[in-house]
Amino acid sequence: MKKGKESRQHLIECAAELFWKNGYSATGISEILKQTGLPKGSFYFYFKSKDDLATAVTEYYQKILLEQFRSSSQGNDWESFIEEIFDYLFGRATGQTFAGCPYAVMGMETALSKPAVASVFMEGLKKFEQIFQEVLLYSGLSPDHAKILSQRMLSIYQGYLLGRISNNTSFLKNARKNMLEMYREYRSYHEI
Repeated sequence: MKKGKESRQHLIECAAELFWKNGYSATGISEILKQTGLPKGSFYFYFKSKDDLATAVTEYYQKILLEQFRSSSQGNDWESFIEEIFDYLFGRATGQTFAGCPYAVMGMETALSKPAVASVFMEGLKKFEQIFQEVLLYSGLSPDHAKILSQRMLSIYQGYLLGRISNNTSFLKNARKNMLEMYREYRSYHEI
């Protein structure tokens, strides 16, 4: 990777960490630059604005999560998929205070005030829902049932992983439990 691309990526990764821990609004450009060790003037060489950086951070989080979700979906039924996803999420939360899913937190904080960031976030949610739907289809649900249940599962996933205020991983445990139970109940109710 060339030096310019490395510096840009370093800015994104440092901003991602600070936005997640401190929030987008509470994190200033000077704090991000201090964390990166890059000169003050370099920020505007890579980004037009803090909002532009927020869009890049949202894309960064989306890429990481989508890669994991796609990998976990390969050849797995719903229950195995959920176990693998939540093992990954627990692994990322181990040894630190749980501050919610960084992707969901970024989307929540910027959704109303930053349309460009919200647009990227919404595109990502559609991709997550599509992966859920594909796994549910692989698990034997009809296309109609897979579509309905994937929407419900995405709502559960989003709701629990926004749980910054919990300050622990109980939200992850509850999300895993409820996503597995809803799947089992849905199959049982619809005799699938």
